[in-house]
Amino acid sequence: MKINRIITIIMVLLQREKISGKELAEKLNVSLRTIYRDIQVIEGAGIPIITYQGSAGGISILKTYKVNTSLFTKEDVIVLLKGLNLLSSPVIKESENLRTFEKIKSFLSEQELDEEVTNNLNQLIVDLSPWFSKQNINKKISIIRLALNEQLLLSFNYLGVKNKQTSRLIEPYKLIFKEKQWYLQAFCLNRNDFRIFKLSKMSNIRETNTKFISQTVPEVFSLFEKDMKKKIFKIKLLIDESLLDRILDFCDEKDIKKLNEQQYLVNFNFIDDDYSYGILLSLGHKCICLEPEHIRHEMVERAEKLFKSYKNAANSFMSNYSIK
Repeated sequence: MKINRIITIIMVLLQREKISGKELAEKLNVSLRTIYRDIQVIEGAGIPIITYQGSAGGISILKTYKVNTSLFTKEDVIVLLKGLNLLSSPVIKESENLRTFEKIKSFLSEQELDEEVTNNLNQLIVDLSPWFSKQNINKKISIIRLALNEQLLLSFNYLGVKNKQTSRLIEPYKLIFKEKQWYLQAFCLNRNDFRIFKLSKMSNIRETNTKFISQTVPEVFSLFEKDMKKKIFKIKLLIDESLLDRILDFCDEKDIKKLNEQQYLVNFNFIDDDYSYGILLSLGHKCICLEPEHIRHEMVERAEKLFKSYKNAANSFMSNYSIK
């Protein structure tokens, strides 16, 4: 929005002694002509702008026109900048992040924004965007954000239990990122209850023109986590040392014990469902379930079915098609 851009320009000018129009245009991803129009608006608002001509020219605010930044210490501002710098997410647009970043930076002088501070800000990055299917998830989040901001009902198709697809109409309330997945907490008008929807299972998402009145929203995942705790139990795995980095994605270090130079014993949190068996199968032949016995037998059956499925499919394909 234009007002946000103008505020960002003012904050940058308050921070910098002088900055060129070209640099401002690059920072805000707009044309140089747009920057000059914004400068005219700022001048019209009574803020004293000074422009310098020539190769060393630029734009500045009259030195005596400065806001009192004593509200924040240098350490306070660095904490705020770190928090903003950590979050790269499809929920926050890059342009929004940049504008806010520049506004907060304006509370530090050029001397305070030294190399040490800059390096400090770049020591840690958290990127919530996916490796793959980035555009698809970003498009979904963009539509959901609009519905959240405008309090509009959303409609979509949802792939549920046994791959049954249903049409849903919901009141959206919260976007949630948990364990590598995006979720949406909403009140489902089809089920007349609050639900958690996984974005990867949502398709054909459309905002409606119908507004809704907000309800009191229950705590996110509370019922789900309570139910999961009842289902979780420990199984014992024997893994090769080459799987250690994979196992650490699912277990705490305290649940892993070194047996010898090549093997580890692992106490693994497990739920008797397809998802958990899929994790074990993904670890391949270098992971063996030692106990309980029924898990080991189930793994054998699933592995045999997988082998037969691949063998039959390959034979059928070879007999029906010629591969050049």
